[in-house]
Amino acid sequence: MIILAAGQGKRMHSDLPKVLHPLLGRPMIAYVLDAARALHPERLVVVVGHKGDQVRAALGDGVLFAEQKQRLGTGHAVFQARAAVGDCKTVLVLYGDMPLLRAETLRALYQLYRSNNAPIAMLVVRDTVSRGFGRIIRDASGRVQAIVEEAECTPEQLTITELNPGVYCFDADWLWQHLPNLPLHPDKGEAGEYFLTDLVAMAVAEGHTVHDMLTTDSLEAFGVNTPEHLAEAEAALKRRLQTEEV
Repeated sequence: MIILAAGQGKRMHSDLPKVLHPLLGRPMIAYVLDAARALHPERLVVVVGHKGDQVRAALGDGVLFAEQKQRLGTGHAVFQARAAVGDCKTVLVLYGDMPLLRAETLRALYQLYRSNNAPIAMLVVRDTVSRGFGRIIRDASGRVQAIVEEAECTPEQLTITELNPGVYCFDADWLWQHLPNLPLHPDKGEAGEYFLTDLVAMAVAEGHTVHDMLTTDSLEAFGVNTPEHLAEAEAALKRRLQTEEV
């Protein structure tokens, strides 16, 4: 399992790495790790970048680490974890800033992947507030065809309310074979970026079906990017814990 945690988090307006911002007294990435460990405790790989030493120190020896030295996009970040993942046959990818994601959801996504002979299964969320997520493009039959990042959407695509929170389950062999073939988006970042989302269209072009699972709780796809988001996540987590205690 790969957890992406290399982002700088400029909108947090803090010197602290984004994934280490506290949520009810714990770093937000700790909740992501809890969910991940419930599914696959043996091999968790955290991809670090900005102030990675702080993230390593905070998480300790319970996880493996890979480093993204250049900020070249999500596809590049996942590829940095290749050696640490080893010979795992299935690779789950998620983000370290999604503290409300549940272990049950990851387990259901994995089961969807296992029950279908396809290289990708992905989580989908429906929401009228996009929070910067890419849009899910489907054909007339409702099958996923592509993911278009918000910055590259047409005005019509921006009206789509099916969103990509960035949680995937991949066939490992297929993933490592195709990551080096991702196209560079030269207008993104300082040196361009490789989008992990482009793998969806690549799979479809090869004749594969990309299976998707709609989360029943849109808060699970909540990504923390600002102090306001952090406060919202903390309030939601408190409500969840109070409900579970009843």
